[in-house]
Amino acid sequence: MRRSLLFIFICLLLLVPPGTRTQELQGIAAVVNDDVISMYDLYARMKLVLSSLEIQDSSEVHKEWIPQIIRLLVDERLKLQEAKKQKVSISKSRIEKAVRFLEKKNGVEEGKFKEYLALKGVNFSTLETQIRADMMWRELIERRLLPLINVGKEEIDEVIGRMQQNKGKPEYLVAEIFLQVDTPDEEKRVKATAEKLMGHLEEGRSFQQLAHQFSSSASAATGGDIGWVLPGDLDEEVEKALASMVTNQVVGPIRSLTGFHILGLRGKRISGSQGDVSIALRQIFQPLPPGASENEIEIVTKRVAKLSKGLSGCKAMTALTDDSGASLSNDLGMIEISDLPDNVQKVVRKIKIGKPSEPVVAGGGVMVLMVCSRTEPKSTIPEHNQIADQIESQRLGLMAQRYLRNLRRAAHIDIRVE
Repeated sequence: MRRSLLFIFICLLLLVPPGTRTQELQGIAAVVNDDVISMYDLYARMKLVLSSLEIQDSSEVHKEWIPQIIRLLVDERLKLQEAKKQKVSISKSRIEKAVRFLEKKNGVEEGKFKEYLALKGVNFSTLETQIRADMMWRELIERRLLPLINVGKEEIDEVIGRMQQNKGKPEYLVAEIFLQVDTPDEEKRVKATAEKLMGHLEEGRSFQQLAHQFSSSASAATGGDIGWVLPGDLDEEVEKALASMVTNQVVGPIRSLTGFHILGLRGKRISGSQGDVSIALRQIFQPLPPGASENEIEIVTKRVAKLSKGLSGCKAMTALTDDSGASLSNDLGMIEISDLPDNVQKVVRKIKIGKPSEPVVAGGGVMVLMVCSRTEPKSTIPEHNQIADQIESQRLGLMAQRYLRNLRRAAHIDIRVE
């Protein structure tokens, strides 16, 4: 018995932030309706979050993270309360399956996740509570809200029409962390949280982990991934930010009508197609001397223009040789147009197959380009059932946000820590 008590006491101490007295763990951090969130609950979740993000524990870190963690725990209690009220339950086997998934994801031997967490000073029951709350909430919204969604043929046709209309325009593969603002009083606090999260991302913290822990969007379950986005799918402010981003860039926070967004751009493509047009490309290339003057550039440009004048077809360009018999043209192979420099892209998108371009200054020289063939990309316009699923998922996510917002507004919430 004494050994058991000693073990519990040691585990408890592992959860205590530096400078915190053990008796403080018995205090109340918040009250949500009739449920108490203890200081122990707060510090246990803090330990789990910091461990998952590999952030070193300290009193300063705790002060910084308390508002976010309290918000998480309050929302979690509201979800659990509502799920129990609606008689939603999750079997132990489903919880175990989720734990097995986490074991595999973290490279932990099966059945050893408790020990793995204990070495990090994390209480397994804290993770288990979070898993149960997430699963019960998803079960609840699918049970109560999904039957209310009916995606009609007209809606699907409208989306297909918009895809066809946007064909050739940029399309973005997006991940997001969304922090909802329910009332004007929350504006300052939520913005500060978003800025802190952005700071952690700039330090190299995991986007997926932060999205999973803090995002209010349904995409939190998938690490913030919302898939390919067409123009018109997102708020205007968000789409403006995406238009100026490059792949793998993260920006934010961006204010929309409903809250703050942190965006991660995972990829770009041309809407309505798989990748970009591929071309078989040849070039005549004449190098320029380092630091070439305008006069030198003009001389080389005229020389290249003279070489390509009257050429018709790639065979004719291939046959070009200098006085020694060496070939003057190079085969660049099959290339996606979007992989070329911007000024070269503009040229090759316009020229006809087998016709030489005007001379282009690029890559330390002057070149004339010729497209030998074009291969159009495959269409990426999805099937009707895929579009229906996407509309359903987006609508369900918005309805779930409103559901939780209404639970917050109706609840008695007393937060006792700053």
